[in-house]
Order: sequence, then structure tokens, then C-alpha cells
Amino acid sequence: MVYKKIGPVEIMGDNGGRVPLSTSLIITGNEDSTLIDCGSGQKTFDYIQKNHKVNTIYLTHHHIDHVWGAQLFPNAEKLINKYDIEKIADYHELAKSEGLYAVYGKADIDKWIQDLKEKTYWDTVVEPKVLNVSKTHEYNQVIDLSGVDVMFIHAPGHTEGFCTPYILDYGILHVGDIDLTSFGPYYGDAESNIDQFIKSAKKTLDVDAKYFVTSHHKGIFLRDDYERELEKYLSIIERKEEKIKKLVKSGCLPKDLIHQEIFYYKSQSEHNLVRRKTEIVSIVKHLKRLIDHGERFTDYLEDFIRINNINEEYIEYSSFSDKHRC
Repeated sequence: MVYKKIGPVEIMGDNGGRVPLSTSLIITGNEDSTLIDCGSGQKTFDYIQKNHKVNTIYLTHHHIDHVWGAQLFPNAEKLINKYDIEKIADYHELAKSEGLYAVYGKADIDKWIQDLKEKTYWDTVVEPKVLNVSKTHEYNQVIDLSGVDVMFIHAPGHTEGFCTPYILDYGILHVGDIDLTSFGPYYGDAESNIDQFIKSAKKTLDVDAKYFVTSHHKGIFLRDDYERELEKYLSIIERKEEKIKKLVKSGCLPKDLIHQEIFYYKSQSEHNLVRRKTEIVSIVKHLKRLIDHGERFTDYLEDFIRINNINEEYIEYSSFSDKHRC
């Protein structure tokens, strides 16, 4: 278990927070504790249950690697942002937001849902519906969590509701899935947005934080190191986009583009519903962005959508769009 303590804040996670795990923060108060994100692993949860009275859990967003352990704290109140409260309780809304509806038909979506229902972590069945998240937290307002001032800064891009918790008195910014990994930024859901991701990531530098805590692999950065690594991390977006542009201009056929290992190696995505979906959705987002930047790729994009049987109604997603209420 990786562990660091800064004032009353403990930062921890099993196996370095490698997916499907993530880093959790726990704030210790005089009477109770508050947990931020809940995918850190069984060793961490055992430690928390032994040493803390967790009354409240705040979730930065709905992705399963950040929420799956919340059910292990049945007496704790759980809160999430207003964009994600329906996704956390409805598998089909989750599938729409993550882009499954854009890429697959009913049979594959039903299989994905069944796999999710049966998925286990250390013999614990993941069941988002049992979270009973009935409350939302506000963005960009200072709130008291176990005696400590915290602000949940809205940072859309990775998901529409993603936020970065800022623990003001101790200079800790939990940048979460702005994770500085070599994979680069993840924007492979229907609700994701590349330009919003870039904007949100750069805005983290406007926060007067000393410690920048990532959710996966990389751990904690001090400001100078974080700023340097963030620039390299965001450059991966342009590198992938340049690869797509060169492939299109060099004559790569729309049917072959998903096999060019832009995001995943073939061996990782060919037989994996989620990774294949992510590859397709991410490519569509880049093609649209290239068109917005003046490239004449409209016909190519239309062919890519047709050949991959993409349902255009679901290639973009917003929680408050009427089409996602039916």
C-alpha cells in the first residue's frame, strides 16, 4: 500500500493506483473521517475500516475504478456531482455516457452490463446500483469536510462531471485522472471532450497548491515537477492527432484506421469491448477536431462512421440533453 500523510490528510492506494485501482484521500477529523474516491484496493480499505470512522464519501466522477469500493462502507453517505448521479444508478445511462451505445448494438451492450454486474475485485462484486448515491456536491465552493476546508473544482474533459478536490489549508490538489501517465489523457467516452480536457488541465496550474496528487501510477508531484510533466502529458494529444492526420493524408482507408494502434495495441483492443470502443470514439473526436481546425476530412469521417456502424445519435453525450432522457 502506497502511503503519505500531509497534516490530517492520508493519501493511499494499493499497487500504486494502477488501473483498475486508484488513489484515495482520507481526511481525519476529531469525530469522523471523510473519504475522497473509493477505488484504492482491499489493503487500503482494510486499513481505513480499522483506523477510521468514515461518515461521508465524495466521488470525483462515476468511472468504476474510482467508485467500486464505496459499497464496502454501507453506513457512509455518498455524494457525487450532478452530472453523474444518474449514471451511478443506471447501467444504460452509464453505457450511453461511456460511448457503448455509439459503437455497439443491444447484444454487446447487454453483455457489457452483465460483465459489469459480475465483475469482482478480490471477491467483492462491483454493483454501482448499491451505492445509493442520493446527494450531489457543489462545485467551486468551500465546504467543511471533517474540519478541513475543501473545494471541488469542476474540471470537465475527462468526463463532463470530473472535478479536482482542492484541500486549501494543506495545499493539496487531487488532480485525479489528469494522471500524467505515458498513455496520455483519456477522452474516449461519448461525454469526453479533448479541448475541455486541455483547458481543465492547464487550469490546475492556477490553483495555489503545493502537492498535486494523481490517481494512477505516478503518485504525488510538487509544483515544478507537475508543471513540467503536465506539458509533456498534454503533448501526447497533439502527437496522436498528428498521427491520425498523417494516416488519413497518406491514404489509410477508414476501415483500417482503428487498426493503426493510435491508442491501444491490437492485442489489447481486438477482443476487448471497452478498449475497442475507446479507440473508435477517440478517433472520431480527433477527426472532428481536425475538421474544426481546417482539415478537409468530412467525407473521411462520414465513411469512418458508416464502416464502423457508429450510431451518431450517441457519439456525443450530455447528461441534460433531451435525447438521453428517453
